[in-house]
Amino acid sequence: MNPIRRELLNGLLVLVVASLLSVAFSAFQVSFNPQLWVLILMGIAIAVGGYILFDITLRVITSAEEREKALAEAMRRREEEWLKRVGNPARLDLRFSGSDHDVDLSPYVEAVKSMRPGADLTIMIYISYEGLVENQRAAFDGLKQLFGAIEERLKRGMVREYKRLICFDRKILEQDHELRSGILRVGNGPGTVSRDLADHCRFRMETKGCSVYVAPTLLRSIIILYGTDTASMSVEMADQQTGARSPAGVIFFYDPPNGEIIEQLRQIERVAERRMVAVHKIVFPEAGASPAEAAAR
Repeated sequence: MNPIRRELLNGLLVLVVASLLSVAFSAFQVSFNPQLWVLILMGIAIAVGGYILFDITLRVITSAEEREKALAEAMRRREEEWLKRVGNPARLDLRFSGSDHDVDLSPYVEAVKSMRPGADLTIMIYISYEGLVENQRAAFDGLKQLFGAIEERLKRGMVREYKRLICFDRKILEQDHELRSGILRVGNGPGTVSRDLADHCRFRMETKGCSVYVAPTLLRSIIILYGTDTASMSVEMADQQTGARSPAGVIFFYDPPNGEIIEQLRQIERVAERRMVAVHKIVFPEAGASPAEAAAR
């Protein structure tokens, strides 16, 4: 019970008993009336007995509430202990968008924000030019949300090292000498990246603890490693008429119990690292280039 209500009830009881005692003394001074005294004493007894009964009931209710809270706390602790031992199961988060230019990347943003302080972040982006290029580039436009979350963690020192691998198909790498030498171009054709991705990579190249690489494609998916205990793999949706692919969702893996899967994704990263080349220059198109972009060239 609310402490204020209890104090009000205590005050009411004291007022009733005091009133009865006042009536008793007044009656004794006027004349001794045994019947009146019996009624007064009965009233006092009823008031005291009611208060005692109320206090006992209140104690029982309070004890039950405390036991219920203790039980709920014990259950919460058991669940936390169970999660520590068993771990979080793999999770498929589908985010079908209403249009090609409306990509929901909130699951990625939440995963970045939940990283342990001092962890490493590795992102492998697969760039494809099969089907409609616009669908693929719509995904990169939506990455602004993710870029902002990463930059915020970097500024606060929550991410120890941030590494980004931009993966192209083997055929494109073999035919593009600039890519193989670490030069990234902004454009609409094979071997190029979107302006938003290029801006983010350029900013990362100027930030301590960050690095950008060009690497061959090993798995046609966006793979992200959030420290040592979490990883994700993107899921795409294919258009039944055109065959073009667009982002559909992401699968998250946690260690435990998905440590083996996370290790397999790390093996993919290690294989890509053997042939990756550090990006040392980003070339923007002449038309519409800003002074900062021109300086970067």
